[in-house]
This record gives sequence, C-alpha cells and structure tokens, in this order.
Amino acid sequence: MNKTDPRVIKTLHRIDEALLDNLKNHDFRKITVDTLCRSARINRSTFYKYYSDKYDLLDNFLNRILSEFSEATISTGFILASPYYNTNEKFIQDFEKMIEFIYGRLEIYRILWTASIDRSIYTEMESIIRQNVNKILQSELSAPPDGKTACYHDLYARLLASNFLTLVRWWVTNQPSISRSDVVSVMEGSIRKSLLLTLPFAKNA
Repeated sequence: MNKTDPRVIKTLHRIDEALLDNLKNHDFRKITVDTLCRSARINRSTFYKYYSDKYDLLDNFLNRILSEFSEATISTGFILASPYYNTNEKFIQDFEKMIEFIYGRLEIYRILWTASIDRSIYTEMESIIRQNVNKILQSELSAPPDGKTACYHDLYARLLASNFLTLVRWWVTNQPSISRSDVVSVMEGSIRKSLLLTLPFAKNA
C-alpha cells in the first residue's frame, strides 16, 4: 500500500470521516464494517485492504490523533510555562500556536471525548501533557531533582495538564462565543496568576 498515493490518501480520509460520523450517534459496538463502508462509499474489499477489522481502524485512528497531539504539545513549547521559564511574550506566542492546532481539531476532540468507546481519550490526552511537562522540567535542570522537588514537578505537570484540557473542553462547549484570543488570555492568567503562585519552588517565576 502506497500511503503517498493521492487515491489512497483520499480513501483513508473517507474511512476516517465515516468512523467519526458514526461515532457521533452510535455506540462503537453497534457500528459494523458494512456501516462504515456505506458511509465511506467504498466496498468491503477496499476496507480490508487497509484494516483487519473495525477495532484495528479505531485503534489506528486514535493512536494517530494522540501522536499528533503529543507532538504538538511538546514541539510548540507552550508547556515551557514552567517555574524556570517566565517570558510572558514567548509563552503567549507558543500557546497561540497550540491553540491554533487545537482549533483545527475541535470537532474531532468533541466527538472522541463523548464517544462510546473503550478508551478515555480525554484521560489519555491529559496523561500525554503531564508526561511532556515532566520531560521538559527534567531537561531544564542541571542536576536530577531531589525527591521533594520531583514530587512538586509532578504536581505542577498534573495541574497544568488538567488546567489546559479543562480550558479546551470549556472552549469546545462554548464555541463560537469564546474566541481564540479569549482562550489564550484565560490560560495565561490561570498559569501566571494562579497555578505558579501555589508552588513553593516557583517563587521567582
């Protein structure tokens, strides 16, 4: 299978869209390959060219979505809103990039967070951010943190992950009343004026 072939790309995209469209209104257990094929306007043999069954399709799709999310949350630098990184202008610029990424996928996240599937995508996304924040904090220190500092790092990572995704879910719920600039403003204030001030190792942040 040549995944760079435009025809293949188009077919795979239609299968993804069929999956999302069906997850909007149906429990995944009740969705069949035939249903997906009808929605994607393909035959069964085409479907089985790419996936062994509907579970293979779902796992492949979810893993791709989460992989993209992980790449975006660690590469844009917004998680560098850490106790050791306090340039507000840089934080806002990087966070805006992340919001732009999220904005292009709001409907996908909206569907996956409420879909009747065996995985909690919201929880997995929270875990991804937490792990990425911890990696960044560790890389910024000249020496490994002691036990107490490591515990506070983990607390900060958990609070930031929860804070960020709560904000995104609130944004999804209140679209289109809440703009992207509103989201950036709320997140900046939440981290700078609230979250960081609660942590003992962030006094000078």
